[in-house]
Amino acid sequence: MNLNILYLTPSFPYPPHSGGQLRSWHFLRYFAGKGKVTLLAIGNPVRLDPHVPDLKKLCDRILFADPEKFKVFQSRTQKLLRLQPWLLDDTVDDEILRQIEQARPEEYDLIVIRYAEMAYHFLTNARLKNLLNKTIVDVDDMDTIILEREFHDMEMSYRKLTAYWDLVCLKHYYRKLKPIRACFVAGKKDKDHLIRNRVNTDVFVVPNTYEVNGRILNSTSNSPEILFCGTLSYPPNHDALFYFCNQIFPTIRETIPEVNLTVIGKNATQEINHLGDQAGITVAGYVPCVDPYYEKTSIVVVPLLNGAGTRIKILEAMAFQRPVVSTSIGAEGLEVTNGKDIFIADKPMEFAQKCIELLRNPDERRRVIWNAYQLMKEKYDLPVFYQAMDNVFEKIMNGGFKNA
Repeated sequence: MNLNILYLTPSFPYPPHSGGQLRSWHFLRYFAGKGKVTLLAIGNPVRLDPHVPDLKKLCDRILFADPEKFKVFQSRTQKLLRLQPWLLDDTVDDEILRQIEQARPEEYDLIVIRYAEMAYHFLTNARLKNLLNKTIVDVDDMDTIILEREFHDMEMSYRKLTAYWDLVCLKHYYRKLKPIRACFVAGKKDKDHLIRNRVNTDVFVVPNTYEVNGRILNSTSNSPEILFCGTLSYPPNHDALFYFCNQIFPTIRETIPEVNLTVIGKNATQEINHLGDQAGITVAGYVPCVDPYYEKTSIVVVPLLNGAGTRIKILEAMAFQRPVVSTSIGAEGLEVTNGKDIFIADKPMEFAQKCIELLRNPDERRRVIWNAYQLMKEKYDLPVFYQAMDNVFEKIMNGGFKNA
């Protein structure tokens, strides 16, 4: 099979440091084995040029759309009148449309789009709509699930009213995905959500993955170190970090005064950086290599209160052989077992106690690590991802395209 594939993504996938970049990177590696890939990414070509040679190993062509050069301000009223959800703020842009048209998408056998928002021009432009029968959208995170959870927890206010309208607009936009040939999601919950809301009937679960690659650390760390890892500008990660620091970490410090929390991830806000002023908290921010941080930590925490999809940060921790304490939402979509390969706690005191138990008991850490590592190799290692993609790809190609 030698296909000509156009791959569109709102973020440059290299280096693959965030969960979204890592998923894109694995997709590119897979599709490069199916033919020639043209990558179109949003970003500044001058700033990203040093990373182009690494992607050239997978991509035949690399194109950039740099909307910042041509950004046109849209008022909130204009967006509401157009039923334009906040999700599209960075993709409703003429420069992106120009770059898509210059790529000549009609000449490709297959078009793969990362995230629903990147599909905007294919869903609204009359000429590009004709290409939907050969287009796959990897929805990944279900923003409607995230917004529904936020809306449910809000008290009645102007903010709740605007959130309700954003939810209406977002659902209206997602329903435009119906003519798409197929949708990819990271977990069964997201698949059920798309089908239940009549977004698309051809929905395939392509689980997130993390390459184990025989990674073995020397031993479990015995230092009282806790690690929080994630893109810090992502609202669920931001809220989770402050939830942990304000409601959980003080309880841990009362029992283990020498404990230290290290926070790593790009796009740390000033508010997050100020957490480093507190005793026992270190905000490292963006780091080019996470290995040393996993090597010195004893446990990894994922205290998410909102989110969708599946958390690559949990898979990463398991691949690095470090035990994880998570909320139910943090572990959502993963085939984990509480008390066996992960600890799950939804109350602050319970979460703190699980952390204390693991910090104090190296044998328990080793037991959880062993079980989690076996789960990783069986369910979430890169070969498993490739096999899942082969199965999905065969169904899509053999099933023909809609309207074909």
